[in-house]
Amino acid sequence: MNREVILAGRPNSGKSTLFNRLASAHQKVGNYAGCTVEKKTAFVQIEGGRSFEITDLPGVYSLKANSLDEEVALRHLEDKRDSSRVVFVLDGNNLEQELVLPLMLKKRGFSIAVAVNMMDEVRANRKILDLAGMTELAGVPFFPLAAKSGEGVDLLRNFLGRETEAKEGKQPAQPVSGIPHAEISDLHRKARSEARELNRLNKGPRENLLMARDLKIDGLLLHPVLGPLIFLFTMFVLFQSIFTWAVPISDGIEAGIALLNDHLKATVTNELLASLLTDGVLAGMGSVLVFVPQIAILFLLIGLLEYSGYLPRVAYMVDRLMKPYGLDGKVFIPLLSSVACAVPGILSTRTIESERTRLITIMISPLMTCSARLPVYTLLIATFVPATTVGPFSLQGLVMFGMYSLAVLVALLVALVLHRLDFGKRKHLVSFLNLPHYRTPNWPELLRFVWTRVYSFLRKAGTIIFSMAVLLWALLSFPGSYPGKSELEAKIAASQDKKEELKLLEDQKSALRLEHSYGGRIGKALEPVFQPLGYDWKLTIGILASLAAREVFVATIGTVFSLGAVDDDTEGLTKALREEKKADGSPKYTIATCLSLLVFFAFSLQCISTIGVARRETNSWKIPALMFAYMFAIAYTGALVAYWAATAFLA
Repeated sequence: MNREVILAGRPNSGKSTLFNRLASAHQKVGNYAGCTVEKKTAFVQIEGGRSFEITDLPGVYSLKANSLDEEVALRHLEDKRDSSRVVFVLDGNNLEQELVLPLMLKKRGFSIAVAVNMMDEVRANRKILDLAGMTELAGVPFFPLAAKSGEGVDLLRNFLGRETEAKEGKQPAQPVSGIPHAEISDLHRKARSEARELNRLNKGPRENLLMARDLKIDGLLLHPVLGPLIFLFTMFVLFQSIFTWAVPISDGIEAGIALLNDHLKATVTNELLASLLTDGVLAGMGSVLVFVPQIAILFLLIGLLEYSGYLPRVAYMVDRLMKPYGLDGKVFIPLLSSVACAVPGILSTRTIESERTRLITIMISPLMTCSARLPVYTLLIATFVPATTVGPFSLQGLVMFGMYSLAVLVALLVALVLHRLDFGKRKHLVSFLNLPHYRTPNWPELLRFVWTRVYSFLRKAGTIIFSMAVLLWALLSFPGSYPGKSELEAKIAASQDKKEELKLLEDQKSALRLEHSYGGRIGKALEPVFQPLGYDWKLTIGILASLAAREVFVATIGTVFSLGAVDDDTEGLTKALREEKKADGSPKYTIATCLSLLVFFAFSLQCISTIGVARRETNSWKIPALMFAYMFAIAYTGALVAYWAATAFLA
């Protein structure tokens, strides 16, 4: 039976990058603590078509678990202690400090190999590591690596491949959990002494050139005045770019969808099938796909911040600002991860030592503006906010930045309320922030990270959104009967030679069919609940459908308005929303409607996946139920206030 290989190490040591190199896997990697919050397993191919299993564990700082991710790692080490080889990955720039933990595991009887990573940086630091001498002195194999470039990975893979095929006896290891504190202290003291002896074999200048470089950059980025300004400017540029960079690509996608729509209408002769494909599938899916460029740009820029090592500095910078809210700097990474998606954001709260702080962070993570809100925001802002500039900045980009800022402000206010209510278990722990070196991004890994996130969005579009599009098409197309149907069809038949009159009659037919469909009846029944917010029955259908996933709103509205009007000259959903009229001819949807919808989607919890992961991470339905209730209350109240205020002052 092949032995499992376990990758362990401190955060920021490059475990996930090495894991991807060894197994050709596509795990997310990043330059901050908490990137890996669950163990990941893959199979490494070796010569002869054989393979062995390899597991990437969350980062650990000691043999005592202070957070859930450390508990996951240490529990797995204990469970596999008799059947695994532990490859401890460490940063070669901080060898003496990093060596202590693998030496402690060795003294506990674990089978250890040490992968000394970042050797490219070690050379840039003019250090010379005597890894052969350290192997001989410690009795543990040391392997020089630069996982980012792949240097030394083949040598380690071949070693592990040979070893997993060998039948060797090994001393049974002792469990790593439940170790008395005094024994851990003694192990640490002996391992620290041995690490100093091993480090004496190494040569090079005493000064740390990388550390000196980092301190110079930190002097600017962590400056008490300039640091926050630089961060705000960075975030501002990020959200401006979502509109400016993505517009040409989005326009191209929209044009392609329009061509495909025309082709299907011309080639599919069955009226019901043509309606399903064009008004259902293409209208729903296409209205979401046009926002893929914005989502890709968002992930690309966030990935750059992660890989560079800038994010832990921001966490350090905001640590003091978070204290009044009962939080600390470690919550910044989960909250920023939630800007991409609340699911990994909630998972990354496992790195937070305080259970109380962790629960509060889980409660406010869904308030961060995630990528699922981006299609809704982009549609509403592009429709109702003029594409003008304020100085050098886009007005639409300013509104988008305002929505992200509003989410942060409300999240902090909720955290303050929970803090004052003494929410969760009050347990004060000392929190340590690990600041890695600044690094240039590994572009293949970064692009893989962006593609993984975009693919996840597309897969969601291909399942949930596709299913909802077909369901909504059915609800909005049947039963197909409405008052005066036969008389109206007779008028249409008699007006075949009168284009303008025919178009008006066709529009009337589509509107009546939609209004009296099953979906129209549901929307009208619930319209009074959302009417105070400025929503008619059509928008109400979108709100109801989006309870499964926020981005379904755009697909739903696309389906509703494709079925609600027949117009070969339409330029898309934006035009349909602008041209929707009341009985008196005035616009049905205004800037007040836009602001109300923006606020509602900013705060409501419309994501089954987020509710599910919150249930799993808290082991209770109480927290997700409370999250859904308080967020819906804030969303409804905020949307009501926004609609009334906009109607009063912007009319």
